[in-house]
Amino acid sequence: MNFIKTTALLGFLTGLIILMGYLLIGGVMGAGIGLVIAIGINFYLWFHSDKIVLSVYQARSPNSPEKKLLDPIVKLLCYRADLPVPKVYIIPSSMANAFASGRNPENSVIGITEGLLRMLHEDELEAVIAHEISHIKHRDPLIVTIAATLAGAISLLTQLGTTVFLGSIFNLRSANPLRQFSLLLMVLLAPITATLIRLSISRTREYAADAGAASLTGNPRALAKALERIEKSQKIPFSSQATYASLLIINPFQGKMFNQLFSTHPPTESRIQQLLGMQTRQKTVSKMNNNSPLKRHKRLITSTILASLVVGLAYAPIPGLEQKIVVVSGSELAEPLQQLETKFEQKYPNINLELKFQGSSDMVNNYIHQNNDFKPTVLIPASQEFLEELSQRWQVSNDGELFYKPPQAIAKTFLVGIAWPERGKILFPNNQFSWQRIEQAMQAKTWDKMGGQENWGSFDFVMTDPTRSNSGQVTLSLWLNSKQGNSLNLNTSSAESLFKMIEQSVYQPPRSTDILLQEFITRGPNDADVTTVYESIALSRWQQAGINQSRPYQIYYLNPTIESVATAAILRHHVNLRTAHAASKFVDFLSEPEQQKVFVQYGFRPIYSNVNLESVANSPWNQHIPGAQVNPQISVLDAPQPNELREIQRLWQRVSP
Repeated sequence: MNFIKTTALLGFLTGLIILMGYLLIGGVMGAGIGLVIAIGINFYLWFHSDKIVLSVYQARSPNSPEKKLLDPIVKLLCYRADLPVPKVYIIPSSMANAFASGRNPENSVIGITEGLLRMLHEDELEAVIAHEISHIKHRDPLIVTIAATLAGAISLLTQLGTTVFLGSIFNLRSANPLRQFSLLLMVLLAPITATLIRLSISRTREYAADAGAASLTGNPRALAKALERIEKSQKIPFSSQATYASLLIINPFQGKMFNQLFSTHPPTESRIQQLLGMQTRQKTVSKMNNNSPLKRHKRLITSTILASLVVGLAYAPIPGLEQKIVVVSGSELAEPLQQLETKFEQKYPNINLELKFQGSSDMVNNYIHQNNDFKPTVLIPASQEFLEELSQRWQVSNDGELFYKPPQAIAKTFLVGIAWPERGKILFPNNQFSWQRIEQAMQAKTWDKMGGQENWGSFDFVMTDPTRSNSGQVTLSLWLNSKQGNSLNLNTSSAESLFKMIEQSVYQPPRSTDILLQEFITRGPNDADVTTVYESIALSRWQQAGINQSRPYQIYYLNPTIESVATAAILRHHVNLRTAHAASKFVDFLSEPEQQKVFVQYGFRPIYSNVNLESVANSPWNQHIPGAQVNPQISVLDAPQPNELREIQRLWQRVSP
């Protein structure tokens, strides 16, 4: 709706220029000249808007400390927004503000003042940058620049119109009274109308960008706090750049009591209240495991209705009626789900199951930004924490519940280490996985310095990309936890040093655990010595390693480790009640003992403790895999929370070149 409104207003401004050309110059030729002027202005600004604004504000490239702070924030937010990374510039001003500009996302820039960098905390700075990235995603910098310049062109034409009108007064005989009257109205009303339209466009885009920033960060309060700080600091205005003030996050030129109708930005208080309202909705909308009596009562009623409808459909089938459900799962579940797909469709012939596979982080971002070319019914990420993150980000700008019912656990696994046997004996002489020994090997760089053979070459630890993969995030979390003495504090120099050392040692980390293990097996010793993967995939791919490398790898259990519980959630958005019934059948089907045995065959641990791992046919725990244990004596830590995962991603981006 905002896009339609903006387009209409810009069209009106262009039409106003054409009409003024018609009245000032006269006839079709005048209108044509006005049209050419409008097209010329639009095209020039479309191509040069970023350069114009950077020149106006005398922007410079960030220095090394500024780049170190800003790069990880910008890269992470652009990944979530599915945008190319824009160039970031610093504005030499003590006033706290920021803007975005550019003709399209591929040629966009973000400007941040020196004052803003000094004033805001990192989460507030992230929120402001997310606001500017939302502008880029919506192509607002171009829209606002065009609107401002068209309005300026109308003002220039108005000055010309004033001259023409005054001249016509002294030539009453040849003057056309109707044209004189129209010209007078145009001279009086055109600049005011153009200004009001331009300001309306600017205000509309600011509200949309605030909502977009809240969605990207999942933290509306951070932007509200940033706006409050910036508003209080507006004491030192830019000297001569008021024309482009609408590009800024807060307009420093307007007075506190200035009429809202003539403001480039909505009132800051109004924006803050809207953001705090988003935060309140996020907190008050029911959490996924909310077991209050009221919620239990509602779920009981819903379950009763669902059960009644299911029974009714069972006893009164509709010929030819088929339900399609689209299940988006993490790649780690691909093989068991593909095997179970046929079995499910045989049991429920009227339900067509379509499987899609994405990384868990991609799954969240694709849903939030509607990047999929299909409408998902069920999401099954690698861990429940991804559903919590999705719910938090979705609730920022939406009311009601995201899921039909609380998400349901499907299968469990946890992170383990694997190494080629001869490397493992040197690296872990007591047969116990050690983060400290891996760190020592990274610092030593070559195996001969660790007691290995010289022809083994360099030490190569591999892991997944922590900005895209759950296993990479869990790896960094456990490693830092071990180094800090069973705590996780990401805002320390030791955390940054550790991440930097790992980043410099790991070459081109793959996006998923499945791809990682395939590369580990294919490359073999000397190119991939040690890695961390899910126990499930380590067990299911063990035979492949024996075939490809003529030797199996050894499994090492991390102590402590983190358990990942693949969890299924049925979405409400674009999913009607009948489709939700079909999806509920599928989720319940996966939880049944017979299907749990299929997950066991692929190395997953069942959600029910009464399933004997060794009694299942073709269980990997019966195949004498080196290091595999049915009941390893290890402790299990809680998975990182969504805000901790964001900090892990941000710190990794910060240390990346």
